[in-house]
Amino acid sequence: MAGASLQRIYCWGIKLDRLYVHMASTEEGALRVGIGLHSKPDTTTFFKDDFPDSELQENHVANRSLQRAIEAAFSNKETQDELDLDIDCTPFQWSAMKAIARIPFGETRTYGQVAAMAGSPKGARAVGQAMGRNPLPLIFP
Repeated sequence: MAGASLQRIYCWGIKLDRLYVHMASTEEGALRVGIGLHSKPDTTTFFKDDFPDSELQENHVANRSLQRAIEAAFSNKETQDELDLDIDCTPFQWSAMKAIARIPFGETRTYGQVAAMAGSPKGARAVGQAMGRNPLPLIFP
């Protein structure tokens, strides 16, 4: 479409242990995290299929807060940074992710417990589906 601008997405990747962690953010915040086991591809190539109509650029600075949060998760530590988010999800998915964010670090909950925390005590299956679509699995495990 003439005059339309492409969404600009900033990509970055790091190696943690034997994993390659790929990050994508926008001006608004963290957008997506992906994990690869094989040799490190270009991060813009990694996200090309996810965002075919976007302008992808490598940019470490735009992903700095997301990188710190990921490194903290891999080190079993809480992050001290406030992480802005730019994720697209349903209200229920968002309530499930907010519930997961309230779980004390190092503890776990079942999908049924998360559903109850999110205000839908019979929504365990829906929590599982929401987590299956989770764009930031290292942030909302």
